[in-house]
Order: sequence, then C-alpha cells, then structure tokens
Amino acid sequence: MIGQRSFIFSILLAIVYILGIASAESRQLDKFQVLVKYDAELYNPGQASSGTPETTNLIKELQQRGYELSYESYESENTTLFLEGEPKYDHLVLLPSSSRTSGSQKTFNQRELLKFINTNGNILVVGDSDSFLPDAVRLLLNEIGIFPSPKGYKYVDHFNTKKGVPQITNSNIVNKHVLPELPSKGISYKGSSALLSNNKLAFPIIKGTSTSFTTNKFEDTVTEDSIWSYGEQGFLAVGFQALNNARLVWLGSGSLVNNEILDWVFQAKKVLKLQFVQHYHNDRPQFINPKTYRIKDNIFYTVGISEYVNGRLAPYKVDNDKEKLQIEFTMLDPYQRINLKPLGSGSSKGDNTLDTYIYYANFTIPDRHGIFTLDLDYKLNGLGYISDKRVVNVRHLANDEYKRSWEIPNSWFYVASASLVVVGWFFFIVNFLYISNTNIAKKTV
Repeated sequence: MIGQRSFIFSILLAIVYILGIASAESRQLDKFQVLVKYDAELYNPGQASSGTPETTNLIKELQQRGYELSYESYESENTTLFLEGEPKYDHLVLLPSSSRTSGSQKTFNQRELLKFINTNGNILVVGDSDSFLPDAVRLLLNEIGIFPSPKGYKYVDHFNTKKGVPQITNSNIVNKHVLPELPSKGISYKGSSALLSNNKLAFPIIKGTSTSFTTNKFEDTVTEDSIWSYGEQGFLAVGFQALNNARLVWLGSGSLVNNEILDWVFQAKKVLKLQFVQHYHNDRPQFINPKTYRIKDNIFYTVGISEYVNGRLAPYKVDNDKEKLQIEFTMLDPYQRINLKPLGSGSSKGDNTLDTYIYYANFTIPDRHGIFTLDLDYKLNGLGYISDKRVVNVRHLANDEYKRSWEIPNSWFYVASASLVVVGWFFFIVNFLYISNTNIAKKTV
C-alpha cells in the first residue's frame, strides 16, 4: 500500500515538473525574438562598458521591453534567419560595422533580408558617419529606395549648432505618426544623412534643415562632388512599410533612438486592424453582403477599424481631414469615390467592449451594369495599411421592374391624349347610333 502511494506521488511530481517546463517554454515563446547583429570591434555584448552610449542605451531599452535578445557578430559564419522556411526572429537590429563584408554571405545577404521582410519581420538599422553598413544591408536599403551616405560623410549645419554640433528640433520632424515630438532641448546630432527615391512605401521621419548639407570635407573648400545631400533633401531618419505591414527604420545616428521610433518599427503602435466590412441595400438591411445589386440601387456601406494601443484594441478615429477613409466603386476605373463618414464607437464582438470605430457611406449605384468592386485601400505613411475588396454584380432592370407609363410624369400628356381619344370615340359612336338619328317616318307624314 505504501509502495503504491509513493508510486502515485512520484507520478504526480513528474506531471507537475512537465507542466512547469511547458509553461516556462510557453512564456519563452511568447516573448519577441530579436537578433542583434554587431561588429566585435565596435561593440561587445559581454562587456557592459563597450560600445557607444547610444548603443548601450538601445540594448538596455530592448531588454526592458522583455524581448529575448540573441547576439551574432557580422563575422559569424552561422547566421541563419530562417528555420525550415520560417523566420527564427521577429525583429532584427543591425548596428554599425567597421567592415563592408559579413561572414555568412550565403545566409545573410540582401535576398535573405528581403525574404525576412516578406515574412512579416521588422528591421531597425542604426547608421553612423564613422562606420560602414555591411553590403547586404546597404543593398537592401538601396532596393527599397534609401541611399545612406558613405563612411566619412557627416551632417553639417553652421546655422543651427550648439557648441559646434548640429541641433535637431521638432521642426525637423516630418512624420508625426512615427515620431510625435523630440525633447524640448532638441538633439545634438552627429551622424549621416540619406537620400530617398520615389518609392511610395519609403518616407522620411526626420529631415535636415534648409541650411544643412552632408559632406566628407570639413577643412578644404566644399565642392559639388564632395556633397551627398543639400538642405531638406537629406533625411536623418527614414521609415519603410511593406505591403504586408512589415516595417523598417534607418537612423543616421544612434542618438535618434527613442521609445516612439522603437514602438513604431516593432509594431507596438500605429497598427490598424479591419474588424468587419458590411454592405447592403437600403431597403433590405437583413441581407448583408449580397453578391448582386441593380443599377441605381442605394447601398449602405460600413467598416469597423481598430488600433492597437498598449497591446489592446481601441477605436481608431480619424481626426485629420487629410487622412479620411475613402471607398471606391470601380470597374477598371473608379466610377465613384466617396469619403467614409464617422458613425461612432462600437464592438466587434457584439458585447459592451468598445474596441472599434465604425465608418459608413451611403451612395447610389451608377446606371451601368457589369462587375464592380467595392475597394477600400487605406495607405498612409506611418499607419498600418488596410485593404479590402468586395466584388459585386450590377444588373439591368428586369422586364417587370421598369416604371409603368403612369409613373413617368412626362408620359402623362400622352396617356391623357390617348384616353381622350378613346373617350371621344366612345361618345362619337353613341352619338352616331342613338342621338344623331332622326325619325324619318315623322318627316314624311
């Protein structure tokens, strides 16, 4: 009996132990996996005093966020971003390097980094005027339209300096969604700048001042060949958001790293979610999302949009007229483009939790039959992209759906004329047969 009890007790202990390991592993998996690529000559993760203060502060901030950090040198031959086709990490942090080459060129190259973005991975690239970017990183940035200045080029502004160091203030901010504001004292900036192509998915976050330039000559006469960017054409921080909402940020200096930029690039803010899309005929609201409409039907179209705020869904309300949502009713080309109007907060689950904001549009289908698309395409720099397309058929009126003649005001004259002809003919026949006949017998008497 005692042996049986001890056996049962040992089994219970084993079960508790296994459950403890499983829960620990689940907590480990819940953490975001971040790979930090570094150069051993510039930073050593094993030494707290190594690296610049900006790099040290960046690593501390990532640790305080609860991310699971993995460190690999650019010279490592074992760098792999994928395991059996799936990304091993959620985010990449690429620090400055003292060399253009990397050890594992087969598994850490432009194509692998682009594949990482295509699988919803986010990348933070930190540049420096005195360091290189590995060729794989630079080629990736060039492909998406970001062209950082080479090593040795520094951002210079003789009119906005403090103790000989250029100053960056709120007037340099371009995109308020990513970076609402800077410290009131501004930022002393020692770094590089970048040029941008016309790629609509890449956008500036911080621009240079109108009196600034980026050059590699500081004592000799500055020539056109020695300048990388002029004035506001040079950008100190650039963002990129792919069509799958994966994000990338390039910073010209580690001094620009702050919580707002980290929140954005790691998708902790400005992430939108389309909760629902509904459309129906005004006279038949019980039939939601029908496949077929009729020309000149009145449609009521509604959407619910949420935004992740502090890890929870909250209603997303558009306060800026320039950022209004629009719906297009298209057949090859848009036949109608309508602004969506705010309806109010609502619940996506049908309970009392207000986690979405509802917008609507009420419009009339044009007098044109065919296959149309209700196209919602909301893409703004700094905000998560929303896209939804619903295909509907638009048919002609059926034979029994056309208006009768008496329902058309312009036809009343013709209907009245025809009716008068019938009535007049009737009276004519009556008069001819009965009224207009004379008594012939009386006349001959």
